[in-house]
Amino acid sequence: MAGRRRQQTTTASFYITAVRVPKSHLIMVSSLRLKNKSKGDRQASKGPKKPVFVPGFSCLGPSIYVQDRQLNASNNSTDILHRPTIPAATTSSTSLIPHISSADIGPPPDLIIITSWTGAIPKHIAKYTQSYNQLFPNTPILVITTSIADLAIHSTKHKLKVLPPAVRYLSTCPGSTTAPQSQSSEKPLPFQNILLHAFSEGGANKAVCLAQAFLSTTHQRLPIAAFIFDSTPGTPRYSSNVAAFRRSLPPNKFAQAVGLPLGAGILAVTWVVFGVVIGYENNLISKTRRALNDSDLWKVEGIPRTYIFSEADDLIWWKDVEEHGVTSANVCGARSLLVRFKKTGHCGHARGHEGIYWGAVRRTWETRGDKMVQGSDSDSGESSSSGEDGGLEGGQQVEGGGVETVAVVGVAM
Repeated sequence: MAGRRRQQTTTASFYITAVRVPKSHLIMVSSLRLKNKSKGDRQASKGPKKPVFVPGFSCLGPSIYVQDRQLNASNNSTDILHRPTIPAATTSSTSLIPHISSADIGPPPDLIIITSWTGAIPKHIAKYTQSYNQLFPNTPILVITTSIADLAIHSTKHKLKVLPPAVRYLSTCPGSTTAPQSQSSEKPLPFQNILLHAFSEGGANKAVCLAQAFLSTTHQRLPIAAFIFDSTPGTPRYSSNVAAFRRSLPPNKFAQAVGLPLGAGILAVTWVVFGVVIGYENNLISKTRRALNDSDLWKVEGIPRTYIFSEADDLIWWKDVEEHGVTSANVCGARSLLVRFKKTGHCGHARGHEGIYWGAVRRTWETRGDKMVQGSDSDSGESSSSGEDGGLEGGQQVEGGGVETVAVVGVAM
């Protein structure tokens, strides 16, 4: 009897509950449950979603991607239709920045490292990796991306913690599972001549963090044979920080309306704290600027580095970039090539000027073992010559470090 009472009570409770809920609602809930179940089944059948990046790249870790030699060469032969058309190299000895070509360029880099600008999306990064595939078909490419949180929130310690996959790749021979080699190891590092291409403040800071992580693990400097600095380095400026934060926000109106004032307020507080308590010299941008010339992280003296920047850049003042290039040469002994555009946007100098941009990249790599060419009025910022996507003439041979300034006319981006 007791069991029957419990059963009846249960039945009655269920009945009362069912009566209180409209029938149409029950039907709607049931259909939603069926839809959710079928969607879940479809997702389960597909398996875990993999990170989406540039085709041909594999993920080594959060924000770290690599395209190996074999896949690079395969893409070079099968994906030509999707590559930007870049003019062939000129043969004139007076051409300051020859057009891009893989012919007669000499030994290619062992590795290309790209540290992208803050919030860069894969399809934009792909434009640079594809051009590198054309210039150096058999060279692997390591891409490390950065986010606004990396630049504005995460500490250096936090950023170093996510870089071990990149350090292992740089310090361990391909196909080996052994630990990274230390300074006492008799075997050389697998990549002896690396071309580093850093974009904006986010990319420059990530490059510095990579060098710091590499030094901490291997007790060796990161073997960079040539540097390309695109729209970097700058100096701490509140207006530039706000502009950079605005660009990193999603394009929808709500994110802009809510996120921009909030971000500007946080940046203002941070700016005051650094100015009053910590000091601007300890600002992330200031420390990154100094670290790019730190010979403990990588060799600076005699190493070619090209600064590509624009007078129309609304995030990085062009004179800050130019000053760093001159200081690198005059104080640190680097060999600086300064390529200054007039109207190109931030990290947008290659657009419409592929010949000049990639010619400068090629020239940087070609001159890594040669003497530097210096323009006549380099220290004053005057251009040695100018032109449009053809070769730019001028210069004379000098020993050691030197500065070469080239002013070219860009297009509004």
